[in-house]
Amino acid sequence: MEVEKHKRTIGYCSCFVVLLLVAVFALAIALGVVASRLRDQPDSCPTSSNIALDPPDNLPPFYDLTHSEIQAVKRFLYGQKELNLVKPSVITLNSSYIFSFELLPPIKQEALDYLDNGNSQPVREARVVIFRGDSKVPVSEEYTVGPTANPTYMKDKGTFPFRYRPLTGPETVAAITLLHAEIGGKANAILLESYGGKLGDCSNNCLGFEMITPMSSSASGEPMNRKMWYWLAPTVEFWSLNSLDFVVRVDLTSSDPDQYYIDRIFHAGRMFRSVDELVQAYNANTFAKTRVNYPKADRNLFSSLNRRGTLFPSEPLSPPQEFEPDGKRYSIKGRHIQYMGWDFDVRMSTLFGPQLFDIRFDDKRILYELSLQECAAFYSANSPEIRFAAYTDSVALIGTRARSLVPGGDCPVHATFLSANHVIESQEAPMVVDRAFCVFEHNTATPLRRHLTSFGGNKFYEGMLDSVLIVRTVATVINYDYIFDFIFHQNGAVEVKAISTGYILASFRFPPENEYGFALNEHITGNIHHHMFNFKVDMDINGQANRFETIEVRPEVADNTLWSASSGAKYSQTKMVRKQIKNEASAAVNYNLSTPKYLTFYNDKVKTRAGSPRAYRLLMKGMSKQMVTPGTGQEPSVSWARHQLAVTRYKDSERRSSSIYACYDGENPVVDFQDFMADNESISDVDQVAWVTMGVHHIPHMEDQPVTPTVGLDLRFFLLPYNYFDEDPAIGSGDAIRVEPRDQNDLNAGLRVERYGRKENAQCMPQKSAFDEELENKPESLFDKPTGDFTI
Repeated sequence: MEVEKHKRTIGYCSCFVVLLLVAVFALAIALGVVASRLRDQPDSCPTSSNIALDPPDNLPPFYDLTHSEIQAVKRFLYGQKELNLVKPSVITLNSSYIFSFELLPPIKQEALDYLDNGNSQPVREARVVIFRGDSKVPVSEEYTVGPTANPTYMKDKGTFPFRYRPLTGPETVAAITLLHAEIGGKANAILLESYGGKLGDCSNNCLGFEMITPMSSSASGEPMNRKMWYWLAPTVEFWSLNSLDFVVRVDLTSSDPDQYYIDRIFHAGRMFRSVDELVQAYNANTFAKTRVNYPKADRNLFSSLNRRGTLFPSEPLSPPQEFEPDGKRYSIKGRHIQYMGWDFDVRMSTLFGPQLFDIRFDDKRILYELSLQECAAFYSANSPEIRFAAYTDSVALIGTRARSLVPGGDCPVHATFLSANHVIESQEAPMVVDRAFCVFEHNTATPLRRHLTSFGGNKFYEGMLDSVLIVRTVATVINYDYIFDFIFHQNGAVEVKAISTGYILASFRFPPENEYGFALNEHITGNIHHHMFNFKVDMDINGQANRFETIEVRPEVADNTLWSASSGAKYSQTKMVRKQIKNEASAAVNYNLSTPKYLTFYNDKVKTRAGSPRAYRLLMKGMSKQMVTPGTGQEPSVSWARHQLAVTRYKDSERRSSSIYACYDGENPVVDFQDFMADNESISDVDQVAWVTMGVHHIPHMEDQPVTPTVGLDLRFFLLPYNYFDEDPAIGSGDAIRVEPRDQNDLNAGLRVERYGRKENAQCMPQKSAFDEELENKPESLFDKPTGDFTI
């Protein structure tokens, strides 16, 4: 037995030694493989800063106000004793204070004299909005202040009704305070029984007034007033998909917040004129009471954006990413961008959002200005908070809504980011958004051109993927997120794209809402609404003296006797009919699919060798029809939406198609776009502006929950060269690939592949994004700091 046991022990040891040797050998092989892979791993891609640097001291004419300029303008304004301005820390509704200001782009001709003729640079000026709540008759005033580096003058005063002003912090805080006192003080028991939550002191199951609907005199039928509907909702992710049947209208007409009062409450399908009336009716059981459970706020809440449902992929696998094997092929100096023949300036208007200026291709100006003018969304419903939701988003200062973009979520990680400075009412120092824009080159994976001839004596292939430069910003206006892309193609084409995503606004479900949307959940209806976007497109095609011409596609029944055996034979086809549009009234385009047409712009004195005008074509792929009756409700404030396109004569006095007052000025618009066309001036051989409107009617559906996907909601228009060049300018791009036989008669001789000096299989490792670390150190770059007050 002992001998047998000893033999087994020796056997076990021998096996262990063998296994150990095998393991060591395997480890050595593995280490060798790893070392080999490390040696073969591509180098890191060439890098440059992902944050664009500031420009030199000599600021370009379109560069946004710097911190020092903002401070200088504020010092000047505070020194104007007649304005009686107070600092942001002590502003009230009935005081005078600076609401906002931003760069006022120079007069166009002055800018052109500087850019083209070397004249002195235009004086940099700011346009200032001041609320004069302490005046005998409160008003909103606007002034031009300059020069911004050291202001010496204040001119061009504009005065507007105080009730038209955009959303302000002091009035919002005052209104919410009133609502908490009145509703929370008298009706919290109703809220607790109806919705399982309450206002005010609540550690859990909190309710809040999360949304507003401005209601102007043109909507209420009550002249000279300013009112607002406030929506009650649970404070969960996200409140708009958990709408409640409790909305309150507050009269905000007075400049004294102590005079604010509740004049309507809509609850359980009924209207009440006061909180007391509601409480009395509720206690008397005079109507059917609402009973809704407070949402369970966990990761599975249907309105949240937590990952759930069927999870895929089955294991964590990263999506494809772009990289730049030779570094960035564009350059940014300050806010001036150059790329593949393109160069232009970009800025962020605090009030109205993204603007591009002096857009050139091969150093020839194509556009002087390409800018967002307004975003609007008009809803329809039975319930008042949705019915009167006719939003023009400049009321919320669109530029300030473009908050920091997230690499890998909003933009590729290799993008370059541009910051923006804003002057807002609530803080003395400028509001800084670190990543207001992202700029990046993108391979669309779609051929810009290609052709293959696979037979005969001249076989070849040539093709080129469409790599483009994209300038992107995203504005989040409370619930909706609007993505704006300005896209530059290598063939001289410009593309502008607007996409809607984010959360829909939903109403509490009652039978009368069935005509306005589908039931999306037990208690909510997704109401129909119309998104509208207006852009200013100031083209200067071979100079400022341009013509607007349509090329209509018309049916023709042509004589065909020459080509047919039948006498009197006819043949149906189409032909083009050129038509110059000579005045503004004729240049308002309401598109009709039964009469297709091209829209072209050109200088009649600059033509091709064959005599055709060197033109650009406007191609619109995001058209919609505004269905609200013209001249009713808030429609006059967005009268630009009556036409898909309007072309007017350029005027310095017609800088914008909308204003920050548009949400409340329907009775008498501060900027009435119809006035731009009312004088019916000639637009023949003069400086013109095209005003392009895009839109989409959105009837929400189940898949819009929790958030509306972007697929199918992209609206876009193009500016396409149309006989402008002698050939496609992208023929000079080194991005192309050409393949041809070395011998056309003998394929066995091999193929010649031309990549124009590019590496065949360029490889490098993309740089790791530092965003997570930066966000950890500076969370306010993405989220607002809590202030304790209601934040608009």
